Amino acid sequence: MEDGRAVVVGRPWRPLVRLAAGAAGLVVVLIPVQAALFLLHPPPDTAAEYFALFERNPLLGLVSLDLLLTVDYLAMIPFYLALYVLLRRESPAWALVGLVTGLLSLTLYLVSREATFAMWQLSGQFRSATDEADRAVYRAAGQAFLTLYDGGTFGVSYVLGAASTLVFSVVMLRRRVFGTLPGIVGLVTGATMLVPPNVGPAGVALAMASLVPTLVWLVVLCHAFLVRVRYEPDRTAVAPPPVRGGTLPR
Repeated sequence: MEDGRAVVVGRPWRPLVRLAAGAAGLVVVLIPVQAALFLLHPPPDTAAEYFALFERNPLLGLVSLDLLLTVDYLAMIPFYLALYVLLRRESPAWALVGLVTGLLSLTLYLVSREATFAMWQLSGQFRSATDEADRAVYRAAGQAFLTLYDGGTFGVSYVLGAASTLVFSVVMLRRRVFGTLPGIVGLVTGATMLVPPNVGPAGVALAMASLVPTLVWLVVLCHAFLVRVRYEPDRTAVAPPPVRGGTLPR
């Protein structure tokens, strides 16, 4: 596909593509907010510190446990589906690989974020407990949730998300879907996401660095979804019966 040429899909897919553009716009708005909150209010390290944070500010406690990032991931569902719809004519197999990899990444991420609301509930139980033994149990339970939160499931989810971005971007670049810019920026985005942030300072630095190309990629694709997608007429509509013998059928 040449630079500047529109992608053509069936008209029934228009609501999904428009929803995906809105979802990408939402993520673009939320990413700077998340980054600012992370820098201004670094998340605690222990369960006891999280319990104290929830007591002071429950909303900040939820945000520190990736509440906004969870919204981002959920918004990516229509985004991945729309990318599949738009790329399946160009490369059906690889578009399907990108879709499945992306949705698997989302699923594993949601599994790893059980701590987001569980820690809030545990903080209330910890605050209500009067016996130190009970408090120790709640601290241990909270630490177990934090281990899952920063564990291998999240790391695998993060890498699968990078793989999905790379697959979609390679297809867009090779086929010149929406031009070359989305593919190139997507490759940079995926490459900077190959190291999960939970592996140490290098992972955190790369995760922060990946935010800039991610924002550019989403903005470019949001614009492309809105102005560079054309829709074919709905071929499922029933055509009127032909007129025979000069008279209309009764």
